[in-house]
Amino acid sequence: MPENNYLKAVVLSGLFTLLFTQQASAASEVATGLQSFPFFGDLGDLSTGFASAFLLIFFSELGDKTFFIAALLAARNSAVVTFLGTFGALGVMTIISVVLGRTFHYVDDVLPFRLGGNDLPVDDIAAVCLLVYFGVSTLLDASSSDGMKAEEEQKEAELAVSEFSGNGAGLLSAASTIVSTFALVFVAEWGDKSFFSTIALAAASSPLGVIGGALAGHGAATLLAVLGGSLLGSFLSEKVIAYIGGTLFLVFAAVTVIEIVS
Repeated sequence: MPENNYLKAVVLSGLFTLLFTQQASAASEVATGLQSFPFFGDLGDLSTGFASAFLLIFFSELGDKTFFIAALLAARNSAVVTFLGTFGALGVMTIISVVLGRTFHYVDDVLPFRLGGNDLPVDDIAAVCLLVYFGVSTLLDASSSDGMKAEEEQKEAELAVSEFSGNGAGLLSAASTIVSTFALVFVAEWGDKSFFSTIALAAASSPLGVIGGALAGHGAATLLAVLGGSLLGSFLSEKVIAYIGGTLFLVFAAVTVIEIVS
């Protein structure tokens, strides 16, 4: 059993490293070729979008329902298969979020909102409002909860997984499990906090940076989940994670405000 867990860890770590090495290289090449397209906004500052998206997504996903779903599925199926299905769903969700955020930004550029003769960056203002809302609500939950939030998320995950049918044995069965996992995680993640926070970041930051950072954050959290999320969940301090996540939301909201007024 320890040898199998070690092998899983090696395989997943290699997959994770290869995935994001290729992604970083591809993002750099694509950024060079897309500079002339206004829909993609400012592609020069990839690092800011990457860092903000990674931190927000990573701390938002730890202890989230999706985290526990991945952990529970990995206990019943192959960790590699669970990772592929979960990360695939989160990756598609990230792309959708960024497209929505950039569409809002592009529409604001084409049809600007004017007040008193001045153009107001409605997209950036909306992003600030979303970030502040999530930051304040997360901090309030952290200050008032006694670990109940994580327990609720885990119970919801257990309920969702209880109706899951799939087994990672065999190529066709593994493919079926990946598809089933993808569908389960996609539905669970739709409209979640990380979904809207990605929209907010994409409206105010480099879209490719946000995509890279969000995928890296989702990938890191999912990797932790499938390598022992159920055990890790019992040691995670929900309050500490919530305080960090809530503070990060407010910090990036303040950064966006500074960029608006500067």
